[in-house]
Amino acid sequence: MTEIKVPDAGGATMNMVDVGGFIQPIFLKPGTEIKDIFDNVPNYKFRDDDLMLCTFAKTGTNWLFEILMMILNKSAKRIKTNKVLTMLECVTAAEADQQPSPRVVNCHFPPRFLPLAGMKEKQIKTVLCLRNPKDTAVSYYNHMKGIKVYGYDGKWEDWLPVYVQGKMEYGRYSEYLLEWQREVQNDPGFPLHIMFYEDLKMNGRDELDKLLKFLDIQLDEQLKNDIIDMCGFKKMAEEKGKDKISEAFIKPDFKFFRKGQVGDWKNWFTVAQNEMFDKCWKNETKDLELLKFKYTHDYV
Repeated sequence: MTEIKVPDAGGATMNMVDVGGFIQPIFLKPGTEIKDIFDNVPNYKFRDDDLMLCTFAKTGTNWLFEILMMILNKSAKRIKTNKVLTMLECVTAAEADQQPSPRVVNCHFPPRFLPLAGMKEKQIKTVLCLRNPKDTAVSYYNHMKGIKVYGYDGKWEDWLPVYVQGKMEYGRYSEYLLEWQREVQNDPGFPLHIMFYEDLKMNGRDELDKLLKFLDIQLDEQLKNDIIDMCGFKKMAEEKGKDKISEAFIKPDFKFFRKGQVGDWKNWFTVAQNEMFDKCWKNETKDLELLKFKYTHDYV
């Protein structure tokens, strides 16, 4: 285990942890503890009524966590807990087990590091949420600038090429997607529902109905509407991200719920950056067949 400083192209650095050929966030714990947590994730013991939420970082985790918890509670009341309390790479198993049921266990790890044996044994219903890679990159950059533990204040143009090279935490998003494609093609062995951030943003009620069907949970029409309303971006931005856990992580001038838009990448990528990104992404995802993305709000 090594606590490292990952440099961007301009020399600004980001604090992270190398847990043995795989880089992950340092969170608010010593690197040795992060390594112990990493080593024990595959052995995590689920409860029968747990749900699993799998996402690459900045692809809708907090949003889906809120929706799923409201569904499980059958209530549109604001969720008081924070998703980091059941985030497998952030807390020990003992810490996660302090959270009452129902729980939405979540993780950004690729499948090879997940507790797949437990997910299969308990037949844990699992939701995989995906987001187009360009909006994901923009959100990730702002996240790294706004979260205290990274100690980062670099420029977008210096951050992007290092991100594309997969030299930061969690590796390449393209590799994450290809791993999940292999899981789907080979049958993961547990119930899996794939959602797209853009579809949820544009067709929230339809996507909620699909999610409820997968979970085999019945909700009345008014409650469905209330959940969609409470989990809208404006209300989430106003009412979430202000708890003590969030305040410990984020810089005073940073809004954890920044924009939540589809297509905001167009305000960030230059023509040259977009061409560079497209070239790399096309090469890396030439074998990606099952998962296709939408890049603008009008789906053009």
